[in-house]
Amino acid sequence: MSQAPRGKHDWIRDHYEKSILLVALLALFISCVLLVQQIQADKESASFSLSRIGWKGAPVVLKDTVPFDSVLAEARVAAASALAVSPRTAVSERRVACVKCGRPIPYEAAECPFCLAAQPEVVNIDKLDTDGDKIPDKIELAWGLDPQNPADAAGDLDGDGFTNLEEFLAGTDPKDPNSLPDPVVKLRVAGIKAVPFYLRFVGTQQMPDGTVRFQLNLQTLERTYFAKLKDVILGYAVASHDPQGKGGETLTMVRQSDQRPVVLAKGRSVTEQELAILFVSLMDRSRLPVQRLNDVFALRGVEYKVVDIRRESVIIQSVKTGEKVTVPLMSSEERAPVSALPAASAPPAEPASAW
Repeated sequence: MSQAPRGKHDWIRDHYEKSILLVALLALFISCVLLVQQIQADKESASFSLSRIGWKGAPVVLKDTVPFDSVLAEARVAAASALAVSPRTAVSERRVACVKCGRPIPYEAAECPFCLAAQPEVVNIDKLDTDGDKIPDKIELAWGLDPQNPADAAGDLDGDGFTNLEEFLAGTDPKDPNSLPDPVVKLRVAGIKAVPFYLRFVGTQQMPDGTVRFQLNLQTLERTYFAKLKDVILGYAVASHDPQGKGGETLTMVRQSDQRPVVLAKGRSVTEQELAILFVSLMDRSRLPVQRLNDVFALRGVEYKVVDIRRESVIIQSVKTGEKVTVPLMSSEERAPVSALPAASAPPAEPASAW
């Protein structure tokens, strides 16, 4: 064995691992010192912000959790309920072919998104009316009627005097004779005619008691009235008398139903005309008294007021409920049985009957 003296490098080789450990410990110590210094610096920089927000905090305020618990319980119930599934979840959108280009388009499309061609109108099966009798096919099938026979709309399944169409429009049961529409559905307009004003101012008379009477004749000369101011003659009140009126001596009459004034010049006929309406009830084929605009009449114990006169219909309104009803003109089929009846006598509010 060699007995040569050992050098410095031999010592480092013998203590290599201890040297590495010493260096690591020294580095770790230095890191700890630096970390402590950094924490202290951060704490000093954050002290101002913590003092502003009160880092110690505030006491916890107790809250009532009953409302939250109720909402949570409802949410749990809703989450457990079965969800409505769209019919298109697993089935594609219903499509049809374009009538022009033949490409597939949505069923409800009004025009083709490809060629912009207009598409046929979508038919609502619930409102489909093949025979055009105003009763949908779906209802006719439920009632046992023929959807291709328009004549059955005029039939009467329960024999109560009302047609199947009238029962449908009124929402009543056509198979139950105790389920009846309002009798006003049987009201028709037999005619609308223009008639002149039927009173004529003839003259004035000084009575022995000092009062003045005004002589009024019917245009037909069938009757003469001697009225004083505020008297009502055939629905018109004598409102005022002007000896020096426009065009001579005048007498103003006011219609009581709508307060419409009519000025009568002495000795002259009034050229103003009114529309007179003749109503007929198809229930018993009876004619009602002649009516005019704003007149009130009774039908089966219910009062109605004439509120509008049109070319092919008359609008009446229930005095009690305010509901408006359109009364149509009689059809040729409805008119035939009525024309065979004797003419009704004219009411005293008009001259010789025009019907």
